[in-house]
Amino acid sequence: MTTATATGGQVGYVTFEELKVDEPGTADELVGVLATEVRTWVRYVDGFVSARIHLSLDGTHVVSRVEWTSEEHFRASSRCGPEDSPLRTLPDRPGVVSVSAFAGTPAAGLEGPAATERPGIVSVAKRHVKNQEAAQDLARLLRTSGDWKREHPGFISAAPYIGLDGTMYVNYPQWTSQESFRAYMDDPRNAAGLDAIAALETAPPDIVMCLLVEHIDAASRPSPRSPYSTGSLEQDKVSPLDQVRLFERKYDPTTTDVIGRLPIEPGWRCLELGPGAGSMTYWLAEKSPEGSVVAVDIDTGHLDATRAPNLTVLEADITQQEFPEGSFDLVLARAVLEHLPDPDRMLARARRWLAPGGWLVVEDFYFLPDKDAPTAVGRSLLTAYVRHMEAHGADMRWGRRLPATLARAGLTDVDMRVTPAGPGQSAVDDELIALRMRQEGHTLVDSGQVTAAELAEFLELLGTPDGRDMTTLMVSAWGRRPRA
Repeated sequence: MTTATATGGQVGYVTFEELKVDEPGTADELVGVLATEVRTWVRYVDGFVSARIHLSLDGTHVVSRVEWTSEEHFRASSRCGPEDSPLRTLPDRPGVVSVSAFAGTPAAGLEGPAATERPGIVSVAKRHVKNQEAAQDLARLLRTSGDWKREHPGFISAAPYIGLDGTMYVNYPQWTSQESFRAYMDDPRNAAGLDAIAALETAPPDIVMCLLVEHIDAASRPSPRSPYSTGSLEQDKVSPLDQVRLFERKYDPTTTDVIGRLPIEPGWRCLELGPGAGSMTYWLAEKSPEGSVVAVDIDTGHLDATRAPNLTVLEADITQQEFPEGSFDLVLARAVLEHLPDPDRMLARARRWLAPGGWLVVEDFYFLPDKDAPTAVGRSLLTAYVRHMEAHGADMRWGRRLPATLARAGLTDVDMRVTPAGPGQSAVDDELIALRMRQEGHTLVDSGQVTAAELAEFLELLGTPDGRDMTTLMVSAWGRRPRA
């Protein structure tokens, strides 16, 4: 059977994947990885309806629930996406203790009085039964015992799914808050229903109480030819957009995690300076559906102004563009200020645009000393690259001063995070560096800073133990404008 989602998508097949991890930090990282992969390419796959990513209350489990129009579409999705997508190697990631999966078809569920509200807590309850008939009995029991649930304050909905072999049944109830969940569980009518359910089970249920972290629907526009490329990589042709998208794939998990830890609200007014291809702009638009997002860049050719109804794309020089004081609850500038002639002045202007209590998030790079590179060719390339960027006005050590600069600008609650980058740090790092050298390496050779042989040797070392290095740190720093 199929069911319709709130957005009108027909769901005929659902998958749950539950990852047990060793610590909450690993879970946070996985949430970022999953969300980035879904937004980057999964949401464009034919037959994809929606994905939900959940984090258990104790931080030990990450659960993803993905809806498809059919099993055939799900099977075909395994042939989509990049070969090095992290989704293909989730069980092998450091910190992942175990992975369990469920696939099944939706059965009729029920809705409560809070059906239109956002979930504050979700239960993923896997129940073991003898056969398909027992699973169907459980689904019928949910429907027939649902009258009082439809009137229970804070109850959103319950959606059942029956496994393909009939021996597994997953219930997916949602409540507006932990308080409404506890009131629901304390109701004596619920206890009677649980006794009836237990009579049909062959083993104790596996229940994970979660927070809903991400909900991502299918893209409303056609899939790009390649999720990480414009297609211009053929025959050694390189587009700047390819590099931007790889940059986003590398750093989006960190940026979304940093902002996700702030008290972001649906009505926030957000500003992104220098949004590139717009991945964070679109993410902010989803996070603040009742608010607004303004994206400002000197070149907006990679941005889709129709992507969200609360999005405004403004083509302007951020060093000249002005906004009224107190216009925004969040200002984001990633890999932007280091390229400006006076980053301190730009930061002070961004601080002025914040509303009292608003947050400024800035991410820029600190390049480590080139003399410490582990290989001679690495030292040569890094020295040449830094000189090349500095000749174009970039301050490759600006990131180190970020936290102190935010504090001096009068922001409070200043904090920071550091993300290493360089050859061998990840497959995405190697792909991004290789692409960058294909795009910009000839300028280093033409200027005589490196030889063509050195460039070729550097590229050959990518992906090998001998070529591994940590060349730069992305410094994420954030602070809040005082309310008074």
